[in-house]
Amino acid sequence: MIKKYGYILGLLAVLLLISGYLYLRKKDTFNTQNNNPVVTISAKNLISFFKENKEHYATLYVDKVIAIEGIIKEINYINNRHTILLRGDKEDLSLVICDMQTDQTQKTKSLKRGDTVLLKGVFKGYLKDAVFLNCVISTNL
Repeated sequence: MIKKYGYILGLLAVLLLISGYLYLRKKDTFNTQNNNPVVTISAKNLISFFKENKEHYATLYVDKVIAIEGIIKEINYINNRHTILLRGDKEDLSLVICDMQTDQTQKTKSLKRGDTVLLKGVFKGYLKDAVFLNCVISTNL
């Protein structure tokens, strides 16, 4: 009798894990391309706004799609993830970190350091740098 309940509980745990994995995987496939940004802003202005009043802007824009225009400081290809770093100001150490959607691989490879680019992404937060996920390269520059 106890074995029977053990098997049932084990099966339920496996089903719960699989459904949780599928939910998180679906959540990660958010397509930014199909969403309009709430604001279009330069990387320099975005960073200065956050330095002036971090709490206000963080709550205003968190989990919203924002378009960011800036100059590429660096492009990383680490762990099968493409990340574009936009610089704010030459003297400023803060950056805009854009983790690109996987379907942007070919477009990302055509960019180089120093290019001006317009990216759309979901704002996730700001500590020292502004972090965006699911970024796409926008053609409206």
